[in-house]
Amino acid sequence: VTGVVQQIVRAAQDYLQGKRNTLNEDDMEKESCPALGEGGDSGGLIPGKSLVFATMELLMFILVRHMPHLSTKMSDSPSHVATKTRLSEESARLVAATVTILSDLPSLCSPAGCMTILPTILFLIARILKDTAIKSADNQVPPPVSAALQGIKSIVTLSMAKTEETQKQWTALIRSTLACILEYSQPEDSLPAPDEVSMLTAIALLLWSASSEIIGVQSLQNGCMNRFKNALNSCDPWVQAKCYQLLLSVFQHSNRALSTPYIHSLAPIVVEKLKAVERNRPASNTELLAVQEGIKVLETLVALGEEQNRVQLLALLVPTLISYLLDENSFASASTASKDLHEFALQNLMHIGPLYPHAFKTVMGAAPELKVRLETAVRASQASKAKAAARQPAPTVHSAPTIKLKTSFF
Repeated sequence: VTGVVQQIVRAAQDYLQGKRNTLNEDDMEKESCPALGEGGDSGGLIPGKSLVFATMELLMFILVRHMPHLSTKMSDSPSHVATKTRLSEESARLVAATVTILSDLPSLCSPAGCMTILPTILFLIARILKDTAIKSADNQVPPPVSAALQGIKSIVTLSMAKTEETQKQWTALIRSTLACILEYSQPEDSLPAPDEVSMLTAIALLLWSASSEIIGVQSLQNGCMNRFKNALNSCDPWVQAKCYQLLLSVFQHSNRALSTPYIHSLAPIVVEKLKAVERNRPASNTELLAVQEGIKVLETLVALGEEQNRVQLLALLVPTLISYLLDENSFASASTASKDLHEFALQNLMHIGPLYPHAFKTVMGAAPELKVRLETAVRASQASKAKAAARQPAPTVHSAPTIKLKTSFF
């Protein structure tokens, strides 16, 4: 059923896009130009005549069948108990397909029509994310969660929903959606632990794509920062690694009004976590990945910093990387992950030096012990490479035969 519905929606999208393409810019700017898409200027969807309304009815029926608690009748019942149950493979596939179609429906509507259906769609996507984003041992993301995250991304980047007439409603929708996700990401004693990475991804998507609607709302900003702090302090290195990746996207956001408060609040925690690695070196590939992703964040902060602050920023990064270097005796007995961290740190230091030569020399000159440790590591690396090259067998040189046949038979 969902496959047929998806084809119908795509056909409607193609038809509507064709109509939009036939209108030139002058027509679109005229006040008398009708709003293309269902809902028109009023936003009303007429049951029995609206494809969007009929599709939402069908999709809601499918969702309630597989996730009954989404029905307000059931959730408002005194006997209802909130639970999180893992969907069967078939149910998960159907719910994911349903979410994908739901997130496509706004593209069939006019701006006013979008404002009619988006509250319901965003509510459903947020609830599905809450109920299916359950932490698992293998860190696999269920299909409904992937579909929900993709749906959020599709909706928040939907240009036709952001018009002058709908801006106020759109802003309220984005803020309420983020508030819901922040609430849903809170662990509850009676329910399975939420998947922090999926919830944090949803938060980052909203921050990245709808920054202008969120900037200045202190309660939302504090909530987002707290979720990032919790992930940074997680005991799970996988959560830490993904948190660093998402944090990097926020720090790199072009809107400094969004990124700067997060940098000021979270960068000190990142530095503290990375400095602690010297005392607690990674013992697994996942722990190593977390450290590497954290260093990428710190390197990005150095690159984003102004020239006059470069020395201060490198004074955080360079000593941290040098602290990861092992001496020759320790290297021999170190674990594979610890050796890989040593190599990672050394390669990054060799890259940073030429990139910021003046600031790098200033930092190294202020701490002679750092210079000695780095030079020792470089010499050891060069000696190791020389030994490895010496152990390589010399290429075999085939001497020419003393007797050559005048005629080749091959």
